[in-house]
Amino acid sequence: MTIEYLTDNIVYVETVAKWIYNEFVKDIRNDISYERVLTSVKSCHKNELPIRLIAKLDNKCVGTTAIVGNDLKCRDYTPWLAALYVDEQYRGIKIGEQLIERVKTIVKDLGYSEVYLRTEHTSNYYRRLGWQFVESCEDEFGLRPDVFKFMLV
Repeated sequence: MTIEYLTDNIVYVETVAKWIYNEFVKDIRNDISYERVLTSVKSCHKNELPIRLIAKLDNKCVGTTAIVGNDLKCRDYTPWLAALYVDEQYRGIKIGEQLIERVKTIVKDLGYSEVYLRTEHTSNYYRRLGWQFVESCEDEFGLRPDVFKFMLV
């Protein structure tokens, strides 16, 4: 398996946009259309935020994540690991963990000493991976995410 930049694999832009829309937007953020998600996914970079990565296995895109400046408008933490998603057929073989590790490396290379994330349902997963709980708060959509950080030493 390889972790690559989506900007180097634009053939997978629509796949990634559909995953992000269906998992993180549909039925939660009715003000955001699929087309807006697609535009956002297309506008990622390699050396500045936002950055989007994909996991490829046997020349197939099987997962994605992003590094963004802010994933929780009511907080000023930066940067964030965001929208981690692994295709259901490929879960349980540590693809998500490999994507997370690559995010940590990139964030450190960009000069940051920590990285944040928010989750509504997978707090125990991130605790198991060594992420430090920061707080729970309410976002602008009435969701109550837990916020975690990872120190990059």
